[in-house]
Amino acid sequence: MYNFLLKHGTAVAMGVGTVIAILFFITISVGLSSAGYDTSTDLLAVNYQEINAFNFGIYITYILGILAFLMMLVGIVWDLWNNRKASKNMIYGILGLIILFFVIYATAKFDTGGRWDVLNAEFGITEQSSKIVTAGIYTCGLLLLGAALSIAVSEVRNFFK
Repeated sequence: MYNFLLKHGTAVAMGVGTVIAILFFITISVGLSSAGYDTSTDLLAVNYQEINAFNFGIYITYILGILAFLMMLVGIVWDLWNNRKASKNMIYGILGLIILFFVIYATAKFDTGGRWDVLNAEFGITEQSSKIVTAGIYTCGLLLLGAALSIAVSEVRNFFK
């Protein structure tokens, strides 16, 4: 199976994607016409809550997203199992990232007072949610900075080789 997908994986993915897209367009056309509409109808002007023509696309998106996530997890576990020595660095990196996130989370502050109180109440922002978002933003920013620096250092080093 691996060798087949290695050779023909892109063609299989494009074929499956094309079949799903065609099925989606067919369900839209049939669903809209059975509800008494056509594709030129402004669905915002009618009660679009009763139209179920788009459900196939929504459900297949959920299914494919969950399947892709599960296959990603299987691939990660497979790679960890087959390359135990090389996977130590990945495990250390993930643990370092988790530690970095929690350090930033612990040091993040929750802004209150004045306009912040109004905004926090209006959008239902709690101290925990604010600190999680802050930690996520700073962690992503540090990862972006690290990636940019590693690219720059790699290019300079390759220039002098």
